[in-house]
Order: sequence, then C-alpha cells, then structure tokens
Amino acid sequence: MIEIQSPGITRIERICGGRPCIAGTRLRVTDIVTAVQLDYSRSEIAADFDISREQVDAALAYYQLNKAAIDADIKLQDETFERHSATGYGRPRVAILSR
Repeated sequence: MIEIQSPGITRIERICGGRPCIAGTRLRVTDIVTAVQLDYSRSEIAADFDISREQVDAALAYYQLNKAAIDADIKLQDETFERHSATGYGRPRVAILSR
C-alpha cells in the first residue's frame, strides 16, 4: 500500500524499508537531508540525484515537519553502518584488484 506522506513524498512498506521517499523513486528523504548536512546545495543535490529542485524542496519540507523522526532514522542508519563496518561486513574476503 502506498501512503502519501505529503506532496511529493510517499512511503511504501516494501520499498526502502518503508522509509519516506521522493514519490516514484527509491530516493529517501534521509538521503536528501544527509546531503544538505554535508553542505551540498539544493541545485547540486538535484543534479547529483537526477531529480528536480521541487523534489528536493518536497523532501526538505517533509523533513521540517518530521525532524525528530528523520533525525532518529539518520542516527540509526549511521549506527548500523558503523556496527557492520567494525565487523568487516560488506568487505570482500580477497582483494578485488591486484596491487
């Protein structure tokens, strides 16, 4: 089932873990927010992700309305990445390229 969260933002349980995404994409609101936090401009984000400025603005408007939940999700994603990274998860067991 598709839930429309706000104009341009949807949430589909089986896509991106049910996280809010830009409608018609798998691009999560957290991806846009993280890019802003890394000091990318809205124009750079739109170009890099091949979306419109309006879609970037929709994600950021959603973030402003749901800041606590999105911030908590970003923190959880960061902690999960760090935990998996520390155990070597996702790293190839042998070198891919010879040195």
